[in-house]
Amino acid sequence: MEYITSLKEGKADTCLFGGKASNIFTLIKNEVNVPSGYAISTKAFALFLEESRIKPIIKEIFAKEYNPKEVIEISTKIKKLFLTSEVPSNIISEIQQKHIKEFSDIDEHNSYVVRSSANYEDSNNFSFAGQAQSFLNIRSITEIISSIKMCWASLFSPQILLYLIQLNKRGFNITPLNLEMAIIVQRMLKPQVSGVLFTANVINNNKDQMMINSTWGLGETITNNTIIPDMIIIQKNGFEIMKITIGKKEKTSVANPKGDSTILIDTERKYREICSLNSSQLMQIHNLGLKLEALFNYPQDIEWAIENNTLYILQSRPITTLLKK
Repeated sequence: MEYITSLKEGKADTCLFGGKASNIFTLIKNEVNVPSGYAISTKAFALFLEESRIKPIIKEIFAKEYNPKEVIEISTKIKKLFLTSEVPSNIISEIQQKHIKEFSDIDEHNSYVVRSSANYEDSNNFSFAGQAQSFLNIRSITEIISSIKMCWASLFSPQILLYLIQLNKRGFNITPLNLEMAIIVQRMLKPQVSGVLFTANVINNNKDQMMINSTWGLGETITNNTIIPDMIIIQKNGFEIMKITIGKKEKTSVANPKGDSTILIDTERKYREICSLNSSQLMQIHNLGLKLEALFNYPQDIEWAIENNTLYILQSRPITTLLKK
């Protein structure tokens, strides 16, 4: 296929598949559990811009420098262009073929997640984390294609346009025209517990400690700051649990049983008052953290989830805040 590759067959290439997907390829090659799926390359993004005739319009918009007051108007205009344009038929055909091949053993009750993977994302020098959109609990090819367009459009979100202004003030010469977006489509997990592992303590910058944030259900309540999660501090060498702080965890994010996206439900009181991870799970996460830090040769910010007692890694990227202190 010209535009799509299976996650288990892909080769790390940030220009072609972005930072997030490239790191996922590396994880799979090193026998780390990652939800199955496929990646759509930046070549598809480029073809969409060409065939939809959006590219010259974007070039004209960014032919001059823009200022913070203009970003909402610019972003809204570009998003409308993306959402009202058709994805090229050959890309849709490849998506349909690859989707059937990758998910032939998944029943009708399963769903998918569509995630961004920009060419500058998840690198040591930049912090685009969370600025482009992801779409959870998507149930059909039609919805996947719609979500892909929204992911592509989010490359020109107000947050990213403002971030580029900041980068250029720091001496980086990056314009929106330098950005390209690959896409990841994966089986959506329905985890009992999810969270984030930092293989360095980001509170005090101690690289001899790990910090875990965890909660029940999907981890978006942590990344979106919806709840106060459990926080566990672990000594990196020797696995010693140094501190456990029980978070309130008032809400749990779960797949919407009546449609796409997710919903928040009240967490049962007994689960609010206990740690969402047991000692065996903590040791498993710790050990995997050691492996990934060694693999990428730098402290990692790792999103993980546990579904039916199996630990999965959703993504791993450098802790960019350590570079700034």
